Amino acid sequence: MKRDRESKISDFNSMNEIIARNPFAAYIGMELLECANGYARARIRLKPQLQNIYGGMHGGCVFSLADTVAGAAAASCGNRVTTLDASINFMRPVTGTEYLYCEAKVQRTGAKITVMRTELKDDRAKLLADGSFTYYHM
Repeated sequence: MKRDRESKISDFNSMNEIIARNPFAAYIGMELLECANGYARARIRLKPQLQNIYGGMHGGCVFSLADTVAGAAAASCGNRVTTLDASINFMRPVTGTEYLYCEAKVQRTGAKITVMRTELKDDRAKLLADGSFTYYHM
């Protein structure tokens, strides 16, 4: 059990270093909270630079968080990945919360393709958006 736990910590640290080198993730303020084999969780704080004209978080920023977190979770399976296909469902505006949280889980992984599912929630764990992402193993 100790060895398994150490490997997850190492995976988290490695992925956190990769995220820290990503200029766009840094710009939006992405903070990786968890990362293990086929799973990742991160958050970003709502701030004025990320708002749309109506005062909520811009949909492009929501999508970017989901894609980056899903990519980290897919890469945690041991592959360098790139997005092949992506889809997101916006169910509620991202307003009235300090953070937007994203959780990504592997749905299926194969020799060359990994399919991920994401859920994006507010501080009260209310579902605001979900997505499906397909990654190619490079």
